[in-house]
Amino acid sequence: MKNLLFILSILVCISCEEVVTVDLDTAAPRLVIDASINWKKGTSGNVQTIKLTTTAGYYDNVIPKVSGATVSVKNSSNTVFDFIEEERSGKYTCNNFNPTIGENYTLTVIHNGQTYTAQEKLMATPSIKDVEQQNDLGLNSDEIGIKVNFIDNAPGENNFSLFRFKTTVNAFPEYETYDDQFTQGNVNSWLYSNKDLKKGSEMNFTLYGISETYYNYMSILLSNSRGGAFQPPPIKVKGNIINQNNKDNYALGYFRLSEIDTYDYIVR
Repeated sequence: MKNLLFILSILVCISCEEVVTVDLDTAAPRLVIDASINWKKGTSGNVQTIKLTTTAGYYDNVIPKVSGATVSVKNSSNTVFDFIEEERSGKYTCNNFNPTIGENYTLTVIHNGQTYTAQEKLMATPSIKDVEQQNDLGLNSDEIGIKVNFIDNAPGENNFSLFRFKTTVNAFPEYETYDDQFTQGNVNSWLYSNKDLKKGSEMNFTLYGISETYYNYMSILLSNSRGGAFQPPPIKVKGNIINQNNKDNYALGYFRLSEIDTYDYIVR
C-alpha cells in the first residue's frame, strides 16, 4: 500500500509539472514605432535612432523587424532630418539631428503605402544633483536604498519627468513617472530600493524631461504592466502616432523627444 501511494504521489507531481500550451487568438501584425529621441546633457545629440517592428504572437521568440520604410523628422523651420535604415535591421539612424529645447518636431513614417505622423515638443530635464545611499530600509532594516536628488529646472512651471533605473540585480530596467506640481523650485528626490542590492551592485539612473501627454501615456502603461489581484484588466494604450490614410490601422508606440541626464553609481 505504501509503495502504491508513493508511485501515485510521483505521478501527481509529474502531472503538475506538465507544460500546458493555451491556444490564443492572434491579431494581425500591427506596426510598432519606437521613436524616442534622447539628447544627453553635454552632448550634441546629433545621432538618433528610430526602430520599426511589428507585433507578434505570444509564443513567438522573434520580434519581426520592418525594413524598407521612409522615416524622417521635421522641425518648425521645415528642416528635414532623414533617418536611413542600417542594413535591413529595422533601425533607422540620423547623423545630423539638431535637438533644441522647446522646439516642435513632426515625425513621418511611410510604410506599405501608409503614412504615419506624430507631433511632439522636445522637453528639458532636471539635473541630477547627487545620490545618497541608505542601508536601513525594509522590514528588517537591512535593505539598501538609493535616493536620487535632482534640481527642478523651471520653478513656477508644472513639469513632468520619467525615471529609468537599471541595475545589475534586475534583468530589465524599471520606470517611474514624476509630476512636480507640488515640488516646484525645490531639490526633489526619488528613492529606489531592491532587496537584492548589495555592495558592488552597479546602477544607472536616467532622468527624462517629458510632455504631459507622454506622462499620462506612460502612467497608464506602467499601471497595466504591474497588474495585481484587484487591478482592472489591461487596456490597449494608443500613442500619439496617427495613420493619415486609415485611422483604424494605427501604429503602436509614441514619438517622444527628451533632454536626459544620467548618473552611474556603485553600491558601497
